[in-house]
Amino acid sequence: MSKLNFDTYYNVINGQLKGSDEQYFSINPFNEEKLWPVPVATAEDLDEAVNAGNAAFGKWQHSSVEERRRRCNEFADSLLAQKNDWVEAISKETGQPKELAEGEVDAAHEWLTTISNIDLPEYITHDDEEVKVVTKYFPLGVVAGICPWNFPVFLAAAKIASAVSTGNTIIIKPSPYTPYTALKLAELAQHFFPPGVIQALGGHDNLGPWITKHPGIAKISFTGSSATGKKIVAAAAPTLKHVTLELGGNDAAIVCPDVDIDAIIPTVVDDAFSHAGQVCVAAKRIYVHESIYNEFIEKFAAACKNLTPGQRYLSPIQNKMQYDKIKAIFENSRSQQHEFVLGNAEPETKKRGYFMSPAIVSRPPEQSRLVQEEPFGPIVPVLVWKDEEDVIRRANDTDQGLGATLWCRDPERAERIAMRLEAGSVWVNRGAMPMPTALFGGVKQSGLGGEWGPLGLLNYCSARTFHFAKQ
Repeated sequence: MSKLNFDTYYNVINGQLKGSDEQYFSINPFNEEKLWPVPVATAEDLDEAVNAGNAAFGKWQHSSVEERRRRCNEFADSLLAQKNDWVEAISKETGQPKELAEGEVDAAHEWLTTISNIDLPEYITHDDEEVKVVTKYFPLGVVAGICPWNFPVFLAAAKIASAVSTGNTIIIKPSPYTPYTALKLAELAQHFFPPGVIQALGGHDNLGPWITKHPGIAKISFTGSSATGKKIVAAAAPTLKHVTLELGGNDAAIVCPDVDIDAIIPTVVDDAFSHAGQVCVAAKRIYVHESIYNEFIEKFAAACKNLTPGQRYLSPIQNKMQYDKIKAIFENSRSQQHEFVLGNAEPETKKRGYFMSPAIVSRPPEQSRLVQEEPFGPIVPVLVWKDEEDVIRRANDTDQGLGATLWCRDPERAERIAMRLEAGSVWVNRGAMPMPTALFGGVKQSGLGGEWGPLGLLNYCSARTFHFAKQ
């Protein structure tokens, strides 16, 4: 297989690389310069891709589990063969520093290989002298994977792995802010999968609604905002599409009084500021017990003081819209005279690009915009708690519930608090680290269903129950 060219980008339809009459550019958040031109998919392109996906599904659904795994593993390994090129492209379109972009490529490889090697369950729910009842799982058809801009390769790869390993075909739609690497991922896949099994379409804001309404698509897997997720559910209702939504989360981190502060600070820093906070399960509200509050926030601020935008994990903000939103939250906190222990200067740096310095706010009011709204950026409130019941109530006092972290050395107390946190994933004494073997999804308005692990794969399937009479 020849090396991929990372200077040209195409839609991928039925095994072919296709351009278009209309093109657009995304912006490099490091320097605000235009990147490569990409084609804009038309409604006719979508129809062609859906027809190709359904045609390919006719045969792919009957392929063996061994064939699917082999193809997924070879596809995943090919990512690593050209890793440096992937890292450079990811960095340019997302703003990720090299270390973070390398981690994204590694995660894409891990999710592809791990998810494709998970067996679907089979349940015998009744077995007596007269009848045996068995429930099995079957693929749905064409899946549309609608991806966000923060981790375009990893999240596209995870959706691809879930869809094709269960016998579905998939059309990836990348964010218009980060179209490049997801399109290139689908291009790479053509060397390992039959035409129509993995396709990709980039385009304008009208492409998403076309996809959600299309009668030939059986399922939507969407990662993005809660507001957009609600629109997808409404648009999918007339055709009764299966829908999996992984949406926003205003994740709480609770720090109990018995922790070793020096030991946990590096992980809390990464949880709060990795990718400049542009992570769905970033620690966005940190609740620290009053007995250790002063020591914790002093050491937390000291550990963050030397974080340099654009280096290590602290990315620039990916796009101007998000940049302006974070600035507004920053200015709101400053206008309310909240106590900044870090970052009380202008949020912008003097660099060109969407750079923002990290900010830590001490004890803002619980009803402030900073606490109630997910910033998705490098500004973090640190709040104080005294009573266990009170901090659980405050952590849960949101219409979102994607993730939560808890730091506590008392095993009984840790389990007691963790079991009452209203979040789809709770990490106890470790950072927010999703795993390909574990179900990942949200509660409340942070999502519907879930992805990954054996339970996540079931959301890519329909259940059928067979009643076998015994002679």
